[in-house]
Amino acid sequence: MGAAELFSTLFVHEVDPDWRVFATCREIDADLFFPEDRQPAGQVKAVCRSCPVQPECLATAIATGEAHGIWGGMTYRERLRLVRVLRDGGFQIPRWRRRRRAA
Repeated sequence: MGAAELFSTLFVHEVDPDWRVFATCREIDADLFFPEDRQPAGQVKAVCRSCPVQPECLATAIATGEAHGIWGGMTYRERLRLVRVLRDGGFQIPRWRRRRRAA
């Protein structure tokens, strides 16, 4: 999938706020989607690949700057790389704001 098609899939259409209702992962232990550092995530990503709302999940994670877990079949680092590729391709993706932790 090219950058333009990917951008369109993720960001051109409005995301249905009820997308989570249709997520394949809704009946799977959520802890699996938050693996420890360097723990393999292949099985979890396979669940995402078969999910009917995978683009909505990925778009939500990117739009909110989700820094933890696997969303839409991608880890945080993979999502960062994707955002860089899209921005380098001239696509406008809002900059994420870092959430400050309360003291």
